Amino acid sequence: MVKVLKVINALKKAGLIKDYAIGGGYALNYYLEPILTFDLDIFILIETEKDYSALYEYFRTKRYKIENVYIVIGELPVQFLPSYIHPLIAEAIKKAKRIRLKGTQAKILRVEYLIATLLMAFRPKDRIVIPQLLKQADKKILKNIIKRFSDEKTPLDKRLRKILESIQ
Repeated sequence: MVKVLKVINALKKAGLIKDYAIGGGYALNYYLEPILTFDLDIFILIETEKDYSALYEYFRTKRYKIENVYIVIGELPVQFLPSYIHPLIAEAIKKAKRIRLKGTQAKILRVEYLIATLLMAFRPKDRIVIPQLLKQADKKILKNIIKRFSDEKTPLDKRLRKILESIQ
């Protein structure tokens, strides 16, 4: 994991990405008891599909193994999720929490943004962990995020309400 973060920090320093934050299963492991996760989800602040393609080209030229959407760094498959796909992702990266892992600087999604990204995906495994994350969330901040980023395509508010109803 530290090796991966060093590579990602180097990408930021080189200007290939503007910023990043850890999301997905590894972020869940930060807030909850560890779960098994196959890959590392890295949300990246990047503005265009052209910049995203340039990132993959960089890894190709450095001879990193690329499997489907994953770039294998060390032995760990890493999926880069670009901010241009949804404004929630860009804001989540900008508001991410700074942490250190074995002396290496990193950023991780704040729990409220992690919940919102899980509501975006809304897979069964996401619905299971959201109630546990809610215990750590600032409800006022989460409510604001949900209100601003809910729309017909991603009805975060309706999805959260469905989860809340299921646990009462």
